[in-house]
Amino acid sequence: MNDLRFNQPWANATSPVTVRFYRPTFTGVTLRFSDPWPNSTSPLTIRFGGEVVPEPPIRQPSLGIDLGVTWQPPLLAANEYRLANASERIGNQVQLGVLSNAATDHQMPITWHNKPLTQNQITIHYAANSLTELAINWQWFVAPSVEQSSSLAWLVPSQHSTVMSANWQVSPTLNALLSNINWCDGADLVNDITTAYSYGNVRLTQPSIAWGPHTASWICSTHYRPPSGKVTIRFSEPWANSSSPLQLRFTASANYCYFDDGGGLVDANPSLPSLDFETPIEPQLRRYYLMQPTITCVRVSDDVPIVISNISISRSRGQWASSVSIDFSSRIDASRAENQLLKVGINGYEFFVLVEQTSASKVFGNATYRGTGRSRSAELATPYVLPISYTNATSRSFAGLLNDMLQFTGWTIGLNGIVDFNIPAGAFSVGNKSPIDAVQQAVAQLGCMLLSNDETKALTVVPRWPTVPWLMDGVTPDLTVHDAVITSYSESKEISPECNVVWLRGEQQGISAKVKRAGTAGNIADDDISAQLIVDNQAARTAGTNALADTGNKLNINMSLPIMADLPPAIPGMLIGIREGVDVFKGTCDSVTINASVSDTGDIDVEQTITVVRHVA
Repeated sequence: MNDLRFNQPWANATSPVTVRFYRPTFTGVTLRFSDPWPNSTSPLTIRFGGEVVPEPPIRQPSLGIDLGVTWQPPLLAANEYRLANASERIGNQVQLGVLSNAATDHQMPITWHNKPLTQNQITIHYAANSLTELAINWQWFVAPSVEQSSSLAWLVPSQHSTVMSANWQVSPTLNALLSNINWCDGADLVNDITTAYSYGNVRLTQPSIAWGPHTASWICSTHYRPPSGKVTIRFSEPWANSSSPLQLRFTASANYCYFDDGGGLVDANPSLPSLDFETPIEPQLRRYYLMQPTITCVRVSDDVPIVISNISISRSRGQWASSVSIDFSSRIDASRAENQLLKVGINGYEFFVLVEQTSASKVFGNATYRGTGRSRSAELATPYVLPISYTNATSRSFAGLLNDMLQFTGWTIGLNGIVDFNIPAGAFSVGNKSPIDAVQQAVAQLGCMLLSNDETKALTVVPRWPTVPWLMDGVTPDLTVHDAVITSYSESKEISPECNVVWLRGEQQGISAKVKRAGTAGNIADDDISAQLIVDNQAARTAGTNALADTGNKLNINMSLPIMADLPPAIPGMLIGIREGVDVFKGTCDSVTINASVSDTGDIDVEQTITVVRHVA
């Protein structure tokens, strides 16, 4: 017979051994294992009779306890005391003296050894005497002073500084507990218990808190979630205990950055004004302007900083992309920027630039590294995309036709200030052109131009004259400037006949239309216009209006302006107001050039030069 002994409880457990009987007549037991059991230890240990059972091991970091007790029955009642406590720094000592008869004296030592640091010894004296006395002494030591101090370093301006301090001091009598208990049981038994509890004389707490606005900084993260996705998953019934036949794989989110402008009660960096045409902008009139220009440049793909010493960005109404010229501070910066998309920050305004060509010029003791390129909309031109040939095989709207030519490019396009119209099938065709050139050809037939948002990769089609010259007097300018912010001014006059009627017709398909300026005789005709997209009255109206706005005497005004928080870079097509005293005359922004440079001494100079076309009699 075998004996099974267990050194620990075995409750609510499942044995890894399964016993199966495959023949009813077989009297033996066969063990079959369904799964391999490598490198495993069974929780059961089988021992046989007569085997010495080992002592349970003491596992680290547990403490082993050796307890020795010597017991001798006394003449009177015996008491047993057990103490289960240990500490490294606090010693406990209990002494019990009981007096009985003088002739009998028993001593019971209890030794508790806590290896290897702590050793406590308890001695109990027991003797018969007519007087029984019990004394317990308990001492608790506390540091004479408890002090807590916390501080938070937060840099703030002097006018927004707040310091708070609180001193707390309590007299010793309020932190001391003294209790005396006299217990008399008959004439011979007296117990006296004294407990003393006290803190030090002083408790001091002095918190200090400083408040102020936090500094502005860029915050970047790859955990960006766009407001809406491209895939929508809908479930018509519960999806439980099923395996999906589809596998969804998601690529890591790109590094998304946004600017925290900081500030406190008073915003240290106010939000820049919107460039929406419907929002009028006018810088405040001050006696002087304090500005701290900034120029930053990083590579969009990995945020590697690029050091530049000079940059020029220019664009006009006839261009679909800006022309860019950059001077780099070193050859390494030029090589890092070549054929890369850069994000340039000028006084807080961002511009996206594609560096397409680099060049170097060297003289004795000096070298210049320069790069030229275009704005981000150049991604829609060669050599970044292949040429396309397009014909609208079905009837399409003007906006739908433009989107067809930008299909699969990642860019979007929309109309602003233009009434959409329908284009019959086969009316428009373009061959062997890049997508952006094909779009530019279509919008130019209506006298329109392209604006691009390089950050969101969105194009907008607007008229070349968002406000025609003969209606400017009753319209609020998009941007108004005054002589306090104009650093230079020049003008030149261009004379041409002012027409009031124009004839337009389609080509293969379309209409023939006459567009006349309202309130005029319609007797001075402009050159006729023939284009593929003159297929609707709205198309003829848009193209004819812009053609008549180009005629007449024009005053070309060149102005140099700073770039500030309340004076953003101008955009071609904006309606610009120029204030002279109480009068404001208006014109259309034809071109913008932004120059930013860093001198050898580290001085930064930022300036924008705009050309405004004003209609004059």
